[in-house]
Amino acid sequence: MKLKKLFCTILAALSLLAFSGASAFADVLVEPENKFYRNNTRDCEYIEWRSYEVLEDSDLLENPLDEKTNGSIRAGETVRVGFTYTTHTGVIWGCCSFFDSDRKDGWVEMTKLSEIYSVFTFIDEHKSEIKDYSGELDGYTPSEKVVLWDYPFSEEYTYIEADKWYTDVKEVYPYRGEIADKCWTDENGNVWVYKSRWSDKDGYRYDNGWVFLPAPELTDLSSFGIDISANEGTAVSGQLMTDEETLAAYNAAVNSLNGRKSSYILPLCLAIGAVAVSAVMIKLMKKEN
Repeated sequence: MKLKKLFCTILAALSLLAFSGASAFADVLVEPENKFYRNNTRDCEYIEWRSYEVLEDSDLLENPLDEKTNGSIRAGETVRVGFTYTTHTGVIWGCCSFFDSDRKDGWVEMTKLSEIYSVFTFIDEHKSEIKDYSGELDGYTPSEKVVLWDYPFSEEYTYIEADKWYTDVKEVYPYRGEIADKCWTDENGNVWVYKSRWSDKDGYRYDNGWVFLPAPELTDLSSFGIDISANEGTAVSGQLMTDEETLAAYNAAVNSLNGRKSSYILPLCLAIGAVAVSAVMIKLMKKEN
């Protein structure tokens, strides 16, 4: 019996070690292709992938702590930054990533960039006013569609067709149990419902959308005191990436993971070791019996 207990203990320990390393890569996060970022990941802050307008011609640095250039950006150009790094003197640098070209990712001081208004900007501005979702949209059944706005008062939107909306049938995805994340009430008392990732029954994903609770199916909200046209020119779409750019970002993530295959060597060896130890222990137990 002692041998059996020892066998179980060893096998359990090896199994935990073997598979603990693999779980770290279950969720794919698109990251910069940059050596400094790779070496200082814990010191970099993820700010979502935001779009910025370049204010002045600037060099991109391979490393924000030296002067080695890695390319350049031009005034008026739009770049995307997902991670920032703050030096010990308080200077904030952003890593510009280029998913749709052969340009190398590189660092630039954030003071040389101007954020293009998006859903993330809106959330930053109204963070203290945004509350947790508490079922406001749970019982809603659309007749034609549900409009998903890029952010409240934006001009851009998409929609989910009624027959693909959330359901009460647990076997059918997406189930109604977890519809949204947050709510925000505008100055006219109208509630907007937010979710970072909506889905439809086909599994299609809609990121960072807002539903106008008083009229989820309308795109003309003027009767509610909301004149969308008055905001024309003051903000841009919250859709930060085109389909092509999203695909390029996905490919970059896959390449990133492929570059980390060595991370699985230890778990694989441990798994093989667990099988070998099991075989030996089983033979010993048979002799013991």
